[in-house]
Amino acid sequence: MNKVLTTRSNTTVNFLSSLYCWTVISALTVILGILAVITSFFSANTSQSIAKLWGVLILKACSVKVDITGSENLSPENSYIITSNHQSYFDIFVLLARLDISFRFIAKKSLFKIPFLGRSMKRLGYIPIDRENLRSALKSVKKSTELLKNKTSILIFPEGTRSPDGKLSSFKKGGLNMFLKQGNLAVLPVAIKGTVNILRKNSLTIHPGQKVELRILKPIEISEKNKGLTSGKEDSIIKTIEEEIRAALEFK
Repeated sequence: MNKVLTTRSNTTVNFLSSLYCWTVISALTVILGILAVITSFFSANTSQSIAKLWGVLILKACSVKVDITGSENLSPENSYIITSNHQSYFDIFVLLARLDISFRFIAKKSLFKIPFLGRSMKRLGYIPIDRENLRSALKSVKKSTELLKNKTSILIFPEGTRSPDGKLSSFKKGGLNMFLKQGNLAVLPVAIKGTVNILRKNSLTIHPGQKVELRILKPIEISEKNKGLTSGKEDSIIKTIEEEIRAALEFK
């Protein structure tokens, strides 16, 4: 009987905690989204600061603690192709809150069709990509490389979707491959561990109070001076990035 009551009590607590987090996330998304769209007409930097605040407040509301290592590998003066594993929607909040660098992320085109959110993302400079349309995808990549020239980094999730169990899936080569072919860029591998415990794929239940580890790895320079990296060897570079992130996730 006591076990049944305890189970019911835990279920109730989980439901209320999850409901609270979703309520805060929704409210902050609407309020800060409107503010970000308005300020985007005047200053892109201010909009990025609002996006960062969005991530910070959501993590605080859900009592998520982030331990970060490797900050010395990140230079605010440089722009990167940030490649991260993808465990949860909370990865975005963690990266916005804790990466001290201006960046935009590439997201699947369907997200931009969501009322309000899609318009906000477009105004903030986030880039839709249509994986089923190669010509459209190439246009998105070229648009992204223009941002890199303006000292704005680009975030991509090479797995293509969230991991169902937190384990690293094999990288999809398409998007990252197209970036590598451009040359003259730096890839910044990033490993996120623990967000899967907050919100799993195909679940709406948020578990607050979790600890997350964010590891910033050493950048990999891709330049015209090293033709070997950009002439048919993109696959080996992608494999190297994947292995470095996997090793960071497995390290305790």
